[in-house]
Amino acid sequence: MGICQQEEKNKNKKQTKNQELRQNEVPVEKKPEIKKDELPGIPESKNETEKDENIEEKKDELNHQPEKIEVDFNQQPQENEENQNILKNPNNFPEANNEEEEENRRNETEIKDENFNANEPKEEKREENPLIKKQNDLPKIKLKEFTNTSTLYGHTEKVITIIRLNSGKLASGSYDNTIRIWDINNVSKDKEDKIIKETGRIFVLLEFEDNKLLCGTSENKINLWDLDSNSYECEYSFEGHELWINCLVKIDHNRFASASNDAKIKIWDFHSRQFLFEFSGHTDCILSLIYLHNGKFCSGSADTTIKIWDMDFKNCVQTLVGHEKWVKVVFELDNGMILSGSDDYSIKVWEMKPEQNEKYACIKTIDENKHAIRAFCQINSRHFASGCFDSTIKIWEIGTWNCVETLVGHTSNVIGLINFKRAGRNVIVSCSNDKTIRIWEKDIDNNDD
Repeated sequence: MGICQQEEKNKNKKQTKNQELRQNEVPVEKKPEIKKDELPGIPESKNETEKDENIEEKKDELNHQPEKIEVDFNQQPQENEENQNILKNPNNFPEANNEEEEENRRNETEIKDENFNANEPKEEKREENPLIKKQNDLPKIKLKEFTNTSTLYGHTEKVITIIRLNSGKLASGSYDNTIRIWDINNVSKDKEDKIIKETGRIFVLLEFEDNKLLCGTSENKINLWDLDSNSYECEYSFEGHELWINCLVKIDHNRFASASNDAKIKIWDFHSRQFLFEFSGHTDCILSLIYLHNGKFCSGSADTTIKIWDMDFKNCVQTLVGHEKWVKVVFELDNGMILSGSDDYSIKVWEMKPEQNEKYACIKTIDENKHAIRAFCQINSRHFASGCFDSTIKIWEIGTWNCVETLVGHTSNVIGLINFKRAGRNVIVSCSNDKTIRIWEKDIDNNDD
């Protein structure tokens, strides 16, 4: 037998022996392999599908972790800062920006009270800010600067003119075709005493005699009203102008003057109801008219000029040139100087020069304003006020011509100003395109005349 055959025979014997050993081997139960992601504590399911679902649910529970919330322990809540400020100063209560925010705050407080939880302390009611006073308390306060002590509401359109009656009440005229009479001596009242309904817009008012009120309207007429009558009927209408009546001025106990957009000045006899004569010379609307202490008239016009008129000779004796746009207001100070305000944003001061045959010359131009000037009034021998189209009232010092105070309150053009004294105070009354009338007061100091 060759070597190869012998090796083949031995190999077959070895294979036969191995087969016998395998047949005699006792089978050993194989243990299930535990995977790393298999979790303990899950009960065996009856079937593999149910087991897999339980395992997935358990994984989701363990894998879900709450979000981390970062807290800055150095930051204090805004409410605590306000409370600390209030504790330091009880007057520092937060104020609402407007009436709507204030009403929302009150509503929120009411809701909190209704939903009050007994386990939580009830919010303490805040005391009224002592700096906010009612109108009846205002006269007790010392006012070193002009302060808006009251505001009169009622007109539904622009308030164009305001005057003080001999009775101490105010009369106002508006684009809403009404004249309203206000009792400002009773500061607790905020409504007018009387309403007179006109048939046109009202541009100017003049009390010629006690309770005899003249009214210039957009219907080119001057209507006379008796304030003592309860009938509210027009007694008489002075007719003659061709366009709106802008100005009314009392000359003496019998005569008055009117000026109109028709560029004419007319003189009337009040008691006889007669037209006397007229001045003509302007080439555009007359917007302002005053009767000077020297017996002459002064008028400002949309033709950019100011004219001085002589009553005796019934003609124009001087034309003042300098403004570049409409002259909307002229006013005479107690010292005889004339102020003029214009759409060119300037205020000019005119003074009579005896060495120049009593002619007026411009001695100062105030050009600090950035809006048109519409009204003037004199406060005392040292100060006057101007009403401006930027909604402000400015107080100026006579001589230095510097602005020393600005009154802010109106929300539109200031159209009219008057001044008087009462109860130890200087009073300015202003009317505006914002439909309101505002009263400003300041204590009279020892330097006031």
